[in-house]
Amino acid sequence: MKFSVIAVITTLLLAGCIAQPSPQPQLQPMRLACPDGGAAQLSAGIAAYNSRDLQAAFRNLRTSADCGNQDAQVNLGYIYARGEVGGQPNQQEALHLYKLSAAQGNGEGMNAIGYKYQFGTGVAPDIGTAVRWYCKAVAKGNGRALNNLAILYDHGIGVPQNSDAARDLWRQAGEHGHSNGFFNLGLSYIQGPGKLDPKQGEQFLIQAARAGNMPAQVALRRSGYKEPLPPSVDESRAMVIQPVNPSPGHAPVCDGALIS
Repeated sequence: MKFSVIAVITTLLLAGCIAQPSPQPQLQPMRLACPDGGAAQLSAGIAAYNSRDLQAAFRNLRTSADCGNQDAQVNLGYIYARGEVGGQPNQQEALHLYKLSAAQGNGEGMNAIGYKYQFGTGVAPDIGTAVRWYCKAVAKGNGRALNNLAILYDHGIGVPQNSDAARDLWRQAGEHGHSNGFFNLGLSYIQGPGKLDPKQGEQFLIQAARAGNMPAQVALRRSGYKEPLPPSVDESRAMVIQPVNPSPGHAPVCDGALIS
């Protein structure tokens, strides 16, 4: 079974959204009385976003974020970063929201800060700071951060190149519900670097594809895979809710004082 080359992908399509921030009001958390902590507005905002009603998504997530909801804060930050409402990205407001979320212990907020420092969207690029934030997110069991750290290991960016460490992190990412981890792990066994095992690689692609991973489904179909697959999901733009009591991940670079 032959596979065409597909570039290993990161998980948040925020790179390139580096336009100068437009002036918008800063968030004032907890200014509203919210008996449920903004949970109802969070659910309504995610439902609206998934149906591509971006105005309704923004209104509900804004209300929930103003109630102090950490999941709403980071997801609203993504809307600002992509410029999905208002027509222009606002990276400073996005970072502000990520920090509010991360301050409450939200791993997705921590991962989003790391991504900003890796790619320099709204901040000066700083790979060391990016790695530290990824490590904080990994300790919270964030699958996207595990995937992002794996890519750094795979390419030797900010950490020593280590294909085995990259594969372990991709496996953890997949096990933490981020199917891009299984997709990238499958590609690594098919294309390298590291020891090749195309059959094992195909099995990881199938795991990713069965979770709705769009790139994995495309790769399998191009290789002649005929089994039925579920509808595809664009994980790069999927809104994320932190699981209750997530199991922590682990990466060698995150040991010790690095994450203090």
